[in-house]
Amino acid sequence: MNKNSSEESVDFTSLYHRAPCGLLTYAINGSVIQANKTLLEWLNITHEEIVNKTFTDLLDRGGQLYYQLFVYPMLVLQKEVKEIHLDIRSASAAFPCFFSASADSDNDGQTTLIHAIVFKVAHRKKYEDELLRKKTAAEKENQQKAQTLQEVAFYQSHLVRAPLANILGLADLLTMYNSEDDIQDIIVLLKESAAQLDTVIKKIVGKANS
Repeated sequence: MNKNSSEESVDFTSLYHRAPCGLLTYAINGSVIQANKTLLEWLNITHEEIVNKTFTDLLDRGGQLYYQLFVYPMLVLQKEVKEIHLDIRSASAAFPCFFSASADSDNDGQTTLIHAIVFKVAHRKKYEDELLRKKTAAEKENQQKAQTLQEVAFYQSHLVRAPLANILGLADLLTMYNSEDDIQDIIVLLKESAAQLDTVIKKIVGKANS
């Protein structure tokens, strides 16, 4: 099949209107000239309704300001913009999108028409929101686990250190009595071991608090 017959077999009007993205043409002053059926269905409006609007009518206040200060100057100076995040809306529908556009110029180089393509990103935004929710939940769970471990370490240390204090106190009392040398040596070892254990427990608690 040659090139001409291939082109003749393509229904470009159907391709334009059934494209899986919104297509829009508007004048440099913003007046909408043409929109495909995909965009009309997303906005739940008719072609007659949209051609009575300007492109900025389809934006919220923040989007209108951003378009006038950033997007419009870029279209005039550089003749194109790519993947600008905007929120498109009508009276009965709204959705976030990626907006890309190119500008046509006349023989004098003056911008006359804007051809835009709109990719709906509602599902992507939901996915990103779900990821953020899961991340926040995981961080909260980790904080709760850390707090629980800290509390366990605190209470366990007190449970262990209390009898250790008794052992150390009793050992001090025993050293006040006249005892055989071997017993005195055992008492000294007992005190040293208890003190070492107490030091280790303090370090564990310190790490849990850090």
